[in-house]
Amino acid sequence: MNQKNLTHAGCVVFQEKGSRKTYLIVTSSSGKHWVLPKGHIEKGETPRKAALRELREEAGVVGKIVQPGPTQSYARKDEEIIVQYFVVRFRKSVEPDEDRTLRWETQKKALELLSFDEAKMALRESVKLIRQVS
Repeated sequence: MNQKNLTHAGCVVFQEKGSRKTYLIVTSSSGKHWVLPKGHIEKGETPRKAALRELREEAGVVGKIVQPGPTQSYARKDEEIIVQYFVVRFRKSVEPDEDRTLRWETQKKALELLSFDEAKMALRESVKLIRQVS
């Protein structure tokens, strides 16, 4: 998929406690759904920078991109959304810009909580990539 067509960037964030990995999910801006951190790519911004900025703004999390994750496209209202996800290793927490609830969950629990099939698919695909790099 052409990077110029991307509209959004997002993160599948993981942290490791021993051999156990947990994944970050956040509430949507409305507070009604559980989602992965993501948002619009701003003019002049790379998808990588946008993903890390959205992660910090929405969740107050600083991370390191391990590798690109899945790219997805779907329609929302009259807009075509094209998202590049990145697999991100948790580094530290900072003060978020937005008031959202976050949870660190196992893959199974995160899949149960995520509200949208696109997010579930991004998590599943990213977990496969994480297994290859860790």
